[in-house]
Amino acid sequence: MSRVMVDTNVWIDIVLNRPEFAFESKGAVMACIEEGSEILVAATSLKDVFYFAERSAGIDAGYRAVELILDIATPAQVDGIVCRKAIELERPDYEDGIVAACLLAEDADEIISRDESSFNDLDVPKYTPASFLVARKFEPLDI
Repeated sequence: MSRVMVDTNVWIDIVLNRPEFAFESKGAVMACIEEGSEILVAATSLKDVFYFAERSAGIDAGYRAVELILDIATPAQVDGIVCRKAIELERPDYEDGIVAACLLAEDADEIISRDESSFNDLDVPKYTPASFLVARKFEPLDI
């Protein structure tokens, strides 16, 4: 079973149903589920998702968004080791450094992110949601 780290921006696309990104982001996460991959989320991504969902649709939406992610993904712990490792990764974006450090700590096999400029120096394959679907030979269904 592969272990796939999903970046914060993909979760936010799904939760906010961003018209330009949600379709492929949902498809990539659904492909992971279909394949039986373990989906990972950095614990700090949950607070970001909560913030955006709460600001967009209210506090209940924030909690529903976090619960949705926890139903399908395993939180990657953010501890002192991860926080220190993040300092040297993905500069100047410390938030991406935390996601990268979680990926390394969890020994993830790959990462899905829309951020073209991040995660390029990690020794794991990086995919956009669209390229992940192509690599897995999935065609997203518009449902």
